[in-house]
Amino acid sequence: MKHHQKGDIPDEVEVHNMNKIGYWAAQEQYSLSQLLEFVVEAEKGGFISTMTSDHFHPWWHDSAFGNFTWIWISAAAERTKKMHFTTGVTAPVYRYHPAIIAQAFASLDTLYPGRIGLGLGTSEAMNETPLGFKWPSAKVRLVRTREAIEIIKSLWKEGGGEGGENDNNNNGFVTYNGAHYHIHKAKLYTPPASHHIPIYLAATGSQSTKVAAQYTDGLITYLKPDKAKEILSQFDKAARASGRNPQSLEKIAEYKVSYSEDYDRAFESTNFWRATLIENIFNSKIADPRKLEAKAKQEVPDEKLKESVQVTTSIEECIGSIEKYLKAGFTKVYVHSTSPEEIKFIQTFCKKVLPYFSNRERRGNSNNVKKQTTLEYNRGSASSA
Repeated sequence: MKHHQKGDIPDEVEVHNMNKIGYWAAQEQYSLSQLLEFVVEAEKGGFISTMTSDHFHPWWHDSAFGNFTWIWISAAAERTKKMHFTTGVTAPVYRYHPAIIAQAFASLDTLYPGRIGLGLGTSEAMNETPLGFKWPSAKVRLVRTREAIEIIKSLWKEGGGEGGENDNNNNGFVTYNGAHYHIHKAKLYTPPASHHIPIYLAATGSQSTKVAAQYTDGLITYLKPDKAKEILSQFDKAARASGRNPQSLEKIAEYKVSYSEDYDRAFESTNFWRATLIENIFNSKIADPRKLEAKAKQEVPDEKLKESVQVTTSIEECIGSIEKYLKAGFTKVYVHSTSPEEIKFIQTFCKKVLPYFSNRERRGNSNNVKKQTTLEYNRGSASSA
């Protein structure tokens, strides 16, 4: 009998490997070592991709963490075999200069080719102002983010954008002059190993959605299926207006769930994310997690939290919820569990939910083959008639 080492993927779960469902690793809620245990277990169970948050301060004060995500990705990739890792999201607004992001993710891709993705966003005050930066308007943050995307792509030799110059005649040194960011004859001496590192952009509004469609490989959003329809439609429209095929781009959803056989325990575990529901929180200047926690306790009722996070005692209920995201037009759903027993959640989800979607994908592929065969048969019959 074969004994699987830590990080091994048993053959019997390979059938569950599918691209539509990913695992979410919350750097604010769990320790580095706990998250390593979770992602190893997730890969054993059949997950092949992980999205992981990238914060300086967490959303909550009590029992929170402030892990440095980039280091964790390297450790997690080393402990897994095939797992893909994407940040959800890294903010190139102030604390991370885009050239440093380009360097870091090129290095990660060199160590783990084809397993690294970069999710970007316009940040929150908690991640920038504690380091001495002022908190600008959403418009300014989006412009800075767009410029950052252009710089990163230029350094990865994927095009210079509006303000960039990829000087191929000068050994790949790059100069970029934007409204906010400038680099002068910069070059990555350790370039990416892969032909292409995917870049995604977090978006909930029309302007960020347009930038995602024009400049990246897809969008990431926390919006529920019924509230995301307009954004997804705008994304497709903006992609086509830029001469891009929307079908070639990803539409990624973050789906929050808390599972336990004890409903009260499952709900109690969602409390950590209460501050994300403070009105207009993403434009707020509040950066102290203690203040965020106190404000959330005062202003965010339990019912609003239950609307944001699915609290369930039946893991099978996740199937219907994920189906709604896929039917709404999302191409990928990352399952962000805030369950009181995370290992148990992963094991139960992989046993009872992932197989449904792998079978669903196989059924879809089988139907496509049948349709193609029928089409070819009809064409043959018509040509011989």
